[in-house]
Amino acid sequence: MRGVGDAVTAADPAGRGTGPILEATALVKEFPVRGGLLGRAVNKVQAVSDVDLQVFPGETLGVVGESGCGKSTLGRLLLNLIPVTSGTVRFEGVEIQDLNDRRMRPLRQRMQMVFQDPYASLNPRMTVGEALSEPFRVHQGRTGDDIEERIKELLVTVGLSPEHRSRYPHEFSGGQRQRIGIARALALDPALILLDEPVSALDVSIQAGVVNLLMQLQRDLGLSYVFIAHDLSVVRHISDRVAVMYLGKIVELGSRADIYERAAHPYTVALLSAVPEADPRRERERQRIVLTGDVPSPIDPPSGCRFRTRCWKAQDVCAAEEPPLLEQGPGHVAACHFPEEAPVSVTGPPT
Repeated sequence: MRGVGDAVTAADPAGRGTGPILEATALVKEFPVRGGLLGRAVNKVQAVSDVDLQVFPGETLGVVGESGCGKSTLGRLLLNLIPVTSGTVRFEGVEIQDLNDRRMRPLRQRMQMVFQDPYASLNPRMTVGEALSEPFRVHQGRTGDDIEERIKELLVTVGLSPEHRSRYPHEFSGGQRQRIGIARALALDPALILLDEPVSALDVSIQAGVVNLLMQLQRDLGLSYVFIAHDLSVVRHISDRVAVMYLGKIVELGSRADIYERAAHPYTVALLSAVPEADPRRERERQRIVLTGDVPSPIDPPSGCRFRTRCWKAQDVCAAEEPPLLEQGPGHVAACHFPEEAPVSVTGPPT
């Protein structure tokens, strides 16, 4: 039996010949459900269950799945923003899951985050210049003229004018605010940026510009990304590898081609069938897979395969045994007793 970590540890899938910059092993996060007059824990929500993954230098790992599947919780665990229930997270060879704020501070400069809502993530009382100077003040103790040139450089890097530094967040469009958030994440020269739904709150016409900016920054600066999203077209455009989550577990992981052309897990196939086709004729003719029922409660997930209650291929073994992540090809793993064999074709990347 091989887990997802075993399947991709032997070699960097991008062929760089280096070890992972970020590695999670057997990651679990449970939230207590409290009740009664005393507010005692009466149950627990299994938000993330036994997740293994790796991110290599210079690559983008996409994480996709329905709302509520644990994507954002996983992202916060990877950056040690919330404590793990069990498991380990290693960043640049250092285990970080038990580090306190003081010991995490030097590592925070190397790992940053861009949030989904570009307005909520910016202080409305601070100008852009003040927001961009904050990382230098907090982490490096630098203020004033010492960082003025760096702030101007950051604004130009993300496609904004240096004159914008004196404006407030409400004076910008959504796409511009997200560029400010990206500039703030770049301030301390990080190695890894976690992007939590970074374009889902933006108009479609603006999304491509932000995604292209992220790809250009990665090429220029050698950044590694964890890109969390539910839009599979965007994920296909930017990701090198893709992890598919369902109810707190990774059910499939592989290269972009593995996921979009050779999907093995029925849940992945169902997600891909919902991606709109650019060709109206093909869109009318193709058959979508409509999943029946609701997503099970993470308080009491189904026995065996968690997807079995909505899967058209489910049999008795699916309820009796939880399928392990098994290799479907080099670097491609899926957790299914009856994986798909036929290739899947979906729409091409956005332009």
